[in-house]
Amino acid sequence: MAQDTVLGIDLGTSSVRALLIDEEGVVVASAMRTYPIHAAHPGWAEQDPDEWWEATCLAIGECRKAAPDALIRSVSFSGQMHGTVLLDSGGDPVRPAIIWCDQRSAAEVEAFLSTFGKDRLAEITANPLAAGFQLATLLWLRNHEADSLRDIGAVLLPKDYLRARFTGRYATESSDACSTLLFDTAHRRWSPEVIGAAHLSQAWFPPVKSATDHVGEVASDAARATGIPVGTPVFAGGGDLPLTAIGNGVIKPGQVLSTIGSGGQLCAPTGEPNYDPKLRTHTFCHALPDRWYLMGAILSAGLSLRWLREQVLGPDAPDYAALSANAANVPPGAEGLVFLPYLIGERTPHLDPYACGVFFGLTPRHTAAHLVRAIMEGVVFALSEGLDIMRALGINPRSVVAAGGGARSALWRQIQADVYRCTVTTTRTEEQAAYGAALLAGVGVGWWPSVRAACAACVLPASEPLEPVEENRKRYEELRDLYRRLYPRLRDLMAERSRLVAGGKLEP
Repeated sequence: MAQDTVLGIDLGTSSVRALLIDEEGVVVASAMRTYPIHAAHPGWAEQDPDEWWEATCLAIGECRKAAPDALIRSVSFSGQMHGTVLLDSGGDPVRPAIIWCDQRSAAEVEAFLSTFGKDRLAEITANPLAAGFQLATLLWLRNHEADSLRDIGAVLLPKDYLRARFTGRYATESSDACSTLLFDTAHRRWSPEVIGAAHLSQAWFPPVKSATDHVGEVASDAARATGIPVGTPVFAGGGDLPLTAIGNGVIKPGQVLSTIGSGGQLCAPTGEPNYDPKLRTHTFCHALPDRWYLMGAILSAGLSLRWLREQVLGPDAPDYAALSANAANVPPGAEGLVFLPYLIGERTPHLDPYACGVFFGLTPRHTAAHLVRAIMEGVVFALSEGLDIMRALGINPRSVVAAGGGARSALWRQIQADVYRCTVTTTRTEEQAAYGAALLAGVGVGWWPSVRAACAACVLPASEPLEPVEENRKRYEELRDLYRRLYPRLRDLMAERSRLVAGGKLEP
């Protein structure tokens, strides 16, 4: 018997996920396909948009094979934020996409802020500018690859490119567009002032929609590639963090989401576009039209653990579940081993593209399990610095919802409870960003009257909440004090190291 479903697609940093849900919000089928990050030089991070498309088509095909009776009634999208996809006047990519973790534009950030002013930029965007954001990337391209900008038909964010492949139409929406730093965050529109100051063309940037707006239909080429019928409605979607929040029901002020994926983020919904005056955190538009959120972001969360497993422990390394189980046998604090998770620079609160990773306190006692535990703790220490800022701004959560791949580890959840000093919960949602996109697709076709109603109907709690362990909390308070003092003392040396690498005096 045919079954009505909607399709949510999440274009992540290392993989794309496709998810079919039914009218009860139950997952009918899901699939994932990976693709690489290309780094021609140290600090660079690029991806091939055609590889995104091919992986997406394969993931959809797997879903359709797993659920052959599923009728896909609508499609929506989530995606990695900040990235830059240049299309020529014919709609083809001009060059590989430059994604969020790319650090090449640090000099352009400094130069732009010195002329435009960081305070004026914050008044418009509610944010600090960082390397990897679309504004910074476009400034770098203007300075170093001017030919790439001579025949531009559109500049898109990653998931907006993917949607354009489905519909043949260009569009964006505020929860993703605000992450470009070319956007007026309070008023949810492109900023002519910032675009003009960057000497860019307003015509490059697509119309801004709301997350549940209908923005087109599946076109014939996409129908042939995916098997989704021509004319299936397509809805705008949103950035991966706000849609992960929706997938976990984090839409109200007072709630906080802690996501440990490749990067790590804290997301705290607010009713106003308020921002940290010291610009240590970010303020972006939520996917709901009357919500914004404060975000603390670190660049190397799960990425740090993946680095250890793949590059250090090698081909015979245990899987992530076994690594976590082994690390649970190490006492809290990893016997004095502290990890700074700055493998590709850092955002909150340091905003330093020259920061690098550090293991501090290594001794002969330390084993692979100690390294794993130190990475888990260092990631949460880094995230907790963002939570400290949020608390100083008046956000005082009683509980935090843990999400992302890190939430699968009971140890990583307990470390979060102990370090954050509050209850940590999870939901039953798998692949939360794709699920959030699917909920938007369901709202778009009228299955639920609003995003709030969709969350209330479909997002359910999972395991029992984890409470802080008092003994662990005290130990982590001591260790966090050491952690916080390490970066200020190493900052200048990190910058010097970066200059030596850039000058060819050190091998990268």
